[in-house]
Amino acid sequence: MSLPTFRTCLRYTKYAAGTVFAASMTSAWYYRPTADTSCLPNQQSDNQSTNASKRSNDSRANETFCAPYTSPPWSREHVPVLLEWARRISIGATTIAIRILMNTYGKYEIEDDENYHAFLQTVLGGNGRESNQGLITISNHRSLFDDPGIVSCLLPLPIAIQPKYNRWAVCSQEYCFNDALPGLIKGYIGAGQVLPICRGGGINQKLLLDFGRHLACGEWCHMFPEGGVWQWEELGGRRQIPPNAIAGSSSDFGNGTNNDSSNNHHENNRIKITHATLQQKALPPSPKGKLKWGVGKLIAHAPVTPKVIPFAHHGMERLFPQDETTGKTKLRDNLLSSLLRSAIGGGGVDSANDDKLHIRVRFGKEITFDDLIQEHELKYGKLWKYCGKINAEEQYDKGQSSESNFHESWDSSREERVLYGKIVRRIETHLDVITKEVCAKG
Repeated sequence: MSLPTFRTCLRYTKYAAGTVFAASMTSAWYYRPTADTSCLPNQQSDNQSTNASKRSNDSRANETFCAPYTSPPWSREHVPVLLEWARRISIGATTIAIRILMNTYGKYEIEDDENYHAFLQTVLGGNGRESNQGLITISNHRSLFDDPGIVSCLLPLPIAIQPKYNRWAVCSQEYCFNDALPGLIKGYIGAGQVLPICRGGGINQKLLLDFGRHLACGEWCHMFPEGGVWQWEELGGRRQIPPNAIAGSSSDFGNGTNNDSSNNHHENNRIKITHATLQQKALPPSPKGKLKWGVGKLIAHAPVTPKVIPFAHHGMERLFPQDETTGKTKLRDNLLSSLLRSAIGGGGVDSANDDKLHIRVRFGKEITFDDLIQEHELKYGKLWKYCGKINAEEQYDKGQSSESNFHESWDSSREERVLYGKIVRRIETHLDVITKEVCAKG
């Protein structure tokens, strides 16, 4: 082949690659997940939330260049080609970039034991996992960068860049899907297999059901059941709030309390206890347990009880330290200088004055819940089970509102909530142990 011919082929290859990239990102933009404003906390009563949720799908019609139905509405084998390529681009680029950062700016260490090998086998479909059986991993939450920072490094790189083996995750919509972000950014995040969740929206919100449908299709789903960031040497989460106090949030996007003007005077006379602060740490554990019950609901109502594997990690607090008074996290002040020292090889990872990252990850044994579910069903009857991804596109073409009556089946009874509490308590027991163990080595 002559040199001019080679240059021509190279030029057309660049054009083709650029066209595929642009078309894939356009597809991700079109099918991007969107926030559900109907489930914002403290803005409506439980009865009002049902009617509001029926209108939640209408918000997509108000978005520019956005699919009119909930995205993505397909099981893995029916994903449009361009969206599949967008997922490969988003997951591949993010994973490689994170690997470079985590392995040059310090040390990323996974305890290579039988529990970790069991996790790898489970992700690949082994370890007794059925073809339609989902996998849930749960972990402590030490920074806003845990996913992708920690999760992107759990699998060997050739496996990690493949969307079919990658995790689905939820991110608080106030961070990842807020109105200030361009639609293309939301599309890139969504193509990375991340869905919105309404923090404080409760376990009956439709966003949790949307997430669960991927689990019902046999996907791997990851959750941070603490419901926030805690950099304690133990598992964080709920504490028992005194009668003269209210729970606050350390979010940069709101205070997490009821904004109803009729209640402002009453709340101003009460103590506000912000999560992840020393003030909260001094309180006794909540009778409901430390962890949120959403993961318990997904496990209880899954058509096939998923595999549940816990892991704990330590070290991300060096990148995003948390203020013990306000509970807020921020990027470390000397990040650029420490990155420069890492690039030129200054300081060892194990030196006493070293400020590099040193991430430690430990996996626990699989947790089972068949006995709890069977006990509940013997007493109260069979649990309702959600199904895999519905054909939302077909429903839209027929003029039907996508799952407008989902509350009839999805809302939980008092007895079901008791079951969720038992499931989450068991998770808490296992996760708390490995969290303390990995933090003790920190």
